[in-house]
Amino acid sequence: MSLVTLEQVKAALRIDYDDQDLDLTLKIAQAEDIILDFIQPAPDPAWDETTVPGRVSAAIIMGVDCLLDDTEEKMAMLSGLSGTDADPKNPIAALLWRLRDPTLA
Repeated sequence: MSLVTLEQVKAALRIDYDDQDLDLTLKIAQAEDIILDFIQPAPDPAWDETTVPGRVSAAIIMGVDCLLDDTEEKMAMLSGLSGTDADPKNPIAALLWRLRDPTLA
């Protein structure tokens, strides 16, 4: 089950056409995977589109936007979520930072 719906993404990104719904659905799944991988420890598997924290759904929608607009700047926002030294100034990372346990040195 998806944490954000196709309708939520289309409304947030102001997409008013239906001919790319399949691509959007794929990008939602990809963005969810990227965002949930950043959260440590793994989030509650019982989340759904009605119980997911707002900052997580916002991050997922931002991730979808990045995947749709694959400019260098947007892709840097996603690649900035990988590794242990994620930039807290990254807008997506900033939304999710409180959901990460600090790593031990």
